[in-house]
Amino acid sequence: MDPNRIIQALKGTIDPNLRLAAENELNQSYKIINFAPTLLQIIVSEQVEFPVRQAETKLNSGKKNVKLAAQTNITDLTKK
Repeated sequence: MDPNRIIQALKGTIDPNLRLAAENELNQSYKIINFAPTLLQIIVSEQVEFPVRQAETKLNSGKKNVKLAAQTNITDLTKK
């Protein structure tokens, strides 16, 4: 999973003009293997802009709101 793809989508959620496209991108990306660990690496990385790391993303799937959630062992991520 390319972290830059996720970073760009998270940046897009901050911009009202790009938000819908960015949410659609994230809605597709979260289904890809390694999305959750990559997202967590982005969140804990000090090299990524703070607003991007804080971007809270709610994805709209029809009438249902889908909230991104990642359950993984953070200690495993920091060992890489």
